[in-house]
Amino acid sequence: MIYFSMGYWVIALALIVSFAGAACGLACIRQSTKSVTQRFRLVWQFVAAVSIGGVGVAMPIFVSMLGFDVKGSPLRYDNVSITLFSVLAATTVFLAMLINGRRLVWWRLLVAAGVMAFGLGDVHQLLLNAIHIQGTVELSLVSTVAVYVIAFVLSALTLWFSLWVSSVPLVLAGALVYAILVTGMHYAGLTGLQVHVEPSAATPRGAVLFDFFVPFFIIGTLSLAIPITAILVAPDRRAARAAGSQAEDTLGLRRPESVH
Repeated sequence: MIYFSMGYWVIALALIVSFAGAACGLACIRQSTKSVTQRFRLVWQFVAAVSIGGVGVAMPIFVSMLGFDVKGSPLRYDNVSITLFSVLAATTVFLAMLINGRRLVWWRLLVAAGVMAFGLGDVHQLLLNAIHIQGTVELSLVSTVAVYVIAFVLSALTLWFSLWVSSVPLVLAGALVYAILVTGMHYAGLTGLQVHVEPSAATPRGAVLFDFFVPFFIIGTLSLAIPITAILVAPDRRAARAAGSQAEDTLGLRRPESVH
C-alpha cells in the first residue's frame, strides 16, 4: 500500500483543513454563548457541528485518502458510504453538543464524549469499508480499537474545551490540538488496513475518489464561508439590537403621561 502517492503535502493540507473546521466551529460555539434566544443558540451549535464534524473530520480524512493507493489494483469507493460518512460526522457532533449542555456536568460530558467517539469512529470505519479493490480488504482489530480510543480522547477534550472557550487564542490552540488528533486517528486506522490483491478477481465497482472532490470542495467551502460571515457580522447585529433597545427605553421614559 502507498499512503502518500501524491506527496507528504497531503498531510499538511489535511491538518490545515481540520484546523480551519475546528477553529470555525469553536468560534461558533463561542458565539452561541452570547445568543439571547434558544433558537439562535441551536442554530449556532448546528453550524458549529457542521464545521467541527463535517469540515474538521470528514474533509481532512477525505483529503488524506487522495494520497492512498494500492499497488496492482484499481481503487474504487462506494458512493453511498462516501456520502453518509460526512453527514454522520456532523450529526454525531451536534447530538454530542446537545447532550453536553452549557455547563460542566461530568457524567453528561462522558456520555456525550462516548456518543461522539463512537460516531467519529464509525465514520472512519465507514470510509475504510467503502474501499473496493481487485481482491479483499481487512481491518486490523488493534488499529480499529486505537481509532475509537483516540476518538474518545478527541471528543472529550473538544466537548470540555467548548465549555470554556472564550478568546481567539484559545480557539486557535484548541483547533490545533483537534487537527493533530483527527489526523492521528485517521492514520492509526489506515495503517491497520490489510489488502490482498488477487489479479484473477473481478474489477472493483464504484467511483474514483476524485469524482467526489468537486462536490466536497463546494460543500466544504460553503460550510466555512457561511459561518465565518455570520461570525463577522454578529457583533454589528448585537450592537444594533442593543442600540434599538436603548432607544426604545429612552422613548419610553420621555413619553408623556396620559391626561384623564
